[in-house]
Amino acid sequence: MEANKENQQSIEQAFEQALDAYKAGNFAEAAGQWLALAEDGCAPAQRALGSLYERGQGVEKNAANAFEWTKKAAEQNDPVAMFNLACYHDKGFGVEKNQQTALTWYRKAAEYGHPEAAALIASLIETGDRGLEKDMDEAVRWYQIAANRGNVLAMGRLAWLYSTGTGVPQDAAFAFQYFLKAAQGGNAACMMNTAILYARGEGTPHNAHEALYWAEQAKKHGAPQAEQLINAIKKNG
Repeated sequence: MEANKENQQSIEQAFEQALDAYKAGNFAEAAGQWLALAEDGCAPAQRALGSLYERGQGVEKNAANAFEWTKKAAEQNDPVAMFNLACYHDKGFGVEKNQQTALTWYRKAAEYGHPEAAALIASLIETGDRGLEKDMDEAVRWYQIAANRGNVLAMGRLAWLYSTGTGVPQDAAFAFQYFLKAAQGGNAACMMNTAILYARGEGTPHNAHEALYWAEQAKKHGAPQAEQLINAIKKNG
């Protein structure tokens, strides 16, 4: 048992060394280190090596190699690799394009906690795309999973659903909470909505200071009409 623990620690250290080399721009060095780990069955290294082949970093760009190494990692239940593999099937990168196979891998990635995959599955279920049955309860469940794992788009979508009462009971407080979380995550449109809700006192107590702060943040992030909102907040105090 102790030997297995030490071996795992050694693998993790080797992976981190390769990651440090990658971050330093030493792509060839990282590729060599990850290849050795990948050949020994290390899923994170297989996924990382697949990404290098996808981008042509430290190795010659090769879609087939990117696909094969990513597939090996995905089959070991690496959620990032699952999502990448789904994208490859979606785009026909290194494999024949197949949106249904892509959907299978998106769902697996979502089930293993990949936030972007969960948000995508939520959107597909909400709209009924790709042959999925529309189910708002299920869509909201996946949006919440994605949001809880930090996906800003899911936060923004939940905010809109709760603010309008679409598929969920209308709830201004819930809407505000999700608008604020998405704003904190960098979503310019949600920064605007957060500012408006603070200014109106909807879903949260009125707070002109916070309203102005978020309107100014929205302006910094290029939100249209942010300047107009700033002026209105200043005028109304």
